[in-house]
Amino acid sequence: MTGTKSDFKTNNRLLFIEDTGEYLYSIDRMMHQLKRSGKLKNLAGLIFGGFTDMKDTERPFGKTIEELLLDVVKEYTFPVCFNFPVSHGLQNYALKIGATFELKVSPARVSLKES
Repeated sequence: MTGTKSDFKTNNRLLFIEDTGEYLYSIDRMMHQLKRSGKLKNLAGLIFGGFTDMKDTERPFGKTIEELLLDVVKEYTFPVCFNFPVSHGLQNYALKIGATFELKVSPARVSLKES
């Protein structure tokens, strides 16, 4: 959607990403596309939900899903949450699209509150 009429705004917003049944290299490519297009630069925060039933190629990608996600976002200072309980798996809480939230992430706790 980047560069099209369907492009989405990310400045000062929370971005939520999760997927199911995808190849690791595809997620890596998507994350680098988001980074190179500037979509990650001015986020208010990033929430990674569940990545269920991930696939690898015959020649292994060489990173876990968590490692490749962290590698792409490690330079940013906005809060980043991993394994948020929204996915295509057993834990699948609802998130409101378009609502205003406050995300706080510490080593011990993650808090997502609707404002």
